[in-house]
Amino acid sequence: MSNKLDPRIKRTLHVISDALISLMEEKGFDHITVRDITSRAEINRATFYLHYQDKYDLLDKFVDEMIHEFTAAFQLPPGFEINDFIKDSDTPPDSFIRQFEHIADHAKFYKVMLGANGLPGFSRRMEHVIRESLYHRTLIAQPHDNQVLMPRELVVRYVTSAHLGLIMYWLENNMPYTPIYMATQLIRLHVLGPTHLMKSNT
Repeated sequence: MSNKLDPRIKRTLHVISDALISLMEEKGFDHITVRDITSRAEINRATFYLHYQDKYDLLDKFVDEMIHEFTAAFQLPPGFEINDFIKDSDTPPDSFIRQFEHIADHAKFYKVMLGANGLPGFSRRMEHVIRESLYHRTLIAQPHDNQVLMPRELVVRYVTSAHLGLIMYWLENNMPYTPIYMATQLIRLHVLGPTHLMKSNT
C-alpha cells in the first residue's frame, strides 16, 4: 500500500486484506464471497467496491503488493560488488536479513499463500524473484560463462531451491529462529555447502 494514502484508507485496505487472508486460511479462496470479506472486515459492501472490483481484483492487488515488497527486500544496493555479498560464512548480506524480516512481518500471508488453501502458482512467483536476483549476483561474481566450473543455470536453480526451501521450512515450523539466524544459515549453505556443514567439529 502506498505511503501516500490517507491513513484511514490504509487502515481500511489493511482490514480488508487481513479478512481475505483469514478467510483463505479457513476455507480457501474459491469458497469466499465479497459478503464474507466485508462481514469479517466489518465494513459495508460500498466501501469494498470503492477500492476493488471483486474478490479477484483484491487478491491480485494484494499479491502483487507483497511480491513487490518481497522483491524490494532482496534488491541489491547501487554499486554492489561480490565482496559486499560474501564477507564470510557467518556474516549474512543485508538483503538476506531484510527478506526474512519482510516475511516475518507478513508471516500469516506467506503461510496461507504457500499452504494448502493458498494461491496456486504463488511459490513459483517467489521462486522467480529469488532466481532472477541470484542469477544477477552470479554475473557479478563471474560474468564469463567459460570461467565457471559448471553451467550457471544449474548453480542458480540449486541455490534458488535451497533458498525457498529454507523460507518454507521456517514458516511451516512457526518461525522458531530469528531472521538474522535464518539469513546466517542461508549464507553458510551458500559458502560452505551442505556436505561440509554435516561434518563434525569434534
